[in-house]
Amino acid sequence: MNWRSSYTLPVVISVGMHLALIAVITLGWETTAEVKPRVFKPKFVEAKLVELKAQSKEETAPAQNKIIDLTKQRELERQQAEAERKAREQAARKRQQEQERKAKAEAERKRKQKEEAERKRQQELEAKRRAAEAAEKKAEQERRERLERQRLEEQKRKAEAEARQQAELAAAQTQSYVNMIAARVEQNWSRPPSARRGMRATLLIQLVPTGQVVNVTVIESSGNAAFDRSAEQAVRRVDRFTELQNMPPKLFEENFRQLRLEFKPEDLRL
Repeated sequence: MNWRSSYTLPVVISVGMHLALIAVITLGWETTAEVKPRVFKPKFVEAKLVELKAQSKEETAPAQNKIIDLTKQRELERQQAEAERKAREQAARKRQQEQERKAKAEAERKRKQKEEAERKRQQELEAKRRAAEAAEKKAEQERRERLERQRLEEQKRKAEAEARQQAELAAAQTQSYVNMIAARVEQNWSRPPSARRGMRATLLIQLVPTGQVVNVTVIESSGNAAFDRSAEQAVRRVDRFTELQNMPPKLFEENFRQLRLEFKPEDLRL
């Protein structure tokens, strides 16, 4: 709405009112003229019209001010609406930024959580791998130790069996040589007439690997000199046990370097 349209209505109303007033005055004048034929020049009409025009301008001033006030109000409302819009947009941006910040923080938290879970998983896998490797090494070590124990036990068993066999063989050989020596000595022993049952004399014979008798000593006397002397003479008559020449050196050193012979009237025993 421009200023012309704002002035039109008040002017029209004012003019209409003035015309009506002039008509009333004119009619009243005509009636009065019949009674009192006096004529007055209606100067007040012009003055009134001027007054009305002036009043019309005064009346239009508040309307114009109202229009200006409305324009200001609308501008204020527009500015307020714009400010509210900007405030809403700023609040929306802040909310969006806050949401993005929270989303980013949540994503970072989940990423770290995932990394931590993966790190723990890798640690567990590494621990399991090391444990499995250690268990495998331990099992392998135990297997080797078990095999080594079995080998040593088998070796010991074989050695013991061989030793028993060698001992049995040596004992058999020793007994064979002892029997041979006893037979040779008994063949050369002449029991004295004074020999009685229950007498016993023990001699220690010293030999060399060739079987040669190098010494004979009575270490336990029978109490009868003739009996002791007869036993000693029996060994000296043999002089050499040639069968010992083929004896293994170890067997000779262990059993025949020094040999004990026991003489009894009823038999000849070691």
